[in-house]
Amino acid sequence: MAKMELDLITIGDPTLDTFLKIHDAHLALRVQPKQTQLCIDYADKIPVDEFHRMAGGNCVNAAVAAARLGLRVTVYGVTGADPEGRLILSDLQREGVDTSLMALDRRHTTNASTAVVFRGERTLFVWHQPRSYHLPELPTTAWIYATSVGPRGPALSRLHEALRRHLDRHPTRLAFSPGTHQLRLGALALAPLLSRTELLLLNRHEASQLTGVDGHPKALLEALHRLGPKTVVITDGTSGSYAFDGDRFLRTGILSVPVVDRTGAGDGYGATLMAALQFGRPLPVAMAWGTVQAAHVVGVFGATPGLLRRRRLQAAVRMHPQLMGEEF
Repeated sequence: MAKMELDLITIGDPTLDTFLKIHDAHLALRVQPKQTQLCIDYADKIPVDEFHRMAGGNCVNAAVAAARLGLRVTVYGVTGADPEGRLILSDLQREGVDTSLMALDRRHTTNASTAVVFRGERTLFVWHQPRSYHLPELPTTAWIYATSVGPRGPALSRLHEALRRHLDRHPTRLAFSPGTHQLRLGALALAPLLSRTELLLLNRHEASQLTGVDGHPKALLEALHRLGPKTVVITDGTSGSYAFDGDRFLRTGILSVPVVDRTGAGDGYGATLMAALQFGRPLPVAMAWGTVQAAHVVGVFGATPGLLRRRRLQAAVRMHPQLMGEEF
């Protein structure tokens, strides 16, 4: 493995994702007016219109996105030594993603989530096991995409320190998309990684959480950039996305498409933007790549089935020149 030539290693927590699509007009489920509550009749039996199960987790979603674009990819993550873990490995291998860095936890089962999808929105039930992370000696790679792991504690800190040591010894570029537990550590604890980050990817809520800034996108981007990353990118739902590379503030909109499931849209956007940079595309074009990819992700259930391969993605981007990031 040490001699394997790679373009990308993704690092994070794999999960097995299950999606239950409930009919939009089902009488047993109600969305309370003017509230963010989904009400279900207690002890009822609710028929499911569609059932889907597939490998997920930010590191898996990013790996599949990059592999479909033609990059040579491997994943470091931990699954249980169980049928669910084997299904994740099988899904990755079918996508051409190398799994030789994957670790098995024989004490705990595989992480899992179940999404109830009703009227275009999802409600998640998450099963997250405690993990110990032992980052192996990583092969040479152009990029590392580090994303959600947890929960907080010594295991997470050790993983961050092992990653920092690797970056100190190798000319690897880091794309960092921290998850909930990592963001709760705060900017000071994340500083050793942020100072080595080539590309920081967050949504607007996460950016505010990390910086304490809640204002204009320019203020958020500047606050993130001061933490050390070379390029920072913020996604903001239907408002599009914003980027700052220390020189230009860029913004792009979204493609207006029917939304089936938003799972993995951020991963598709971020991994595709990173891949475009690796292919030598400028940042405004990379933002267009990510935007088009995200639009195709939300059109189907799950984070990976809608991901485009490079030829189709480039053709779609050419059809929407208005998505090239513009200065603001």
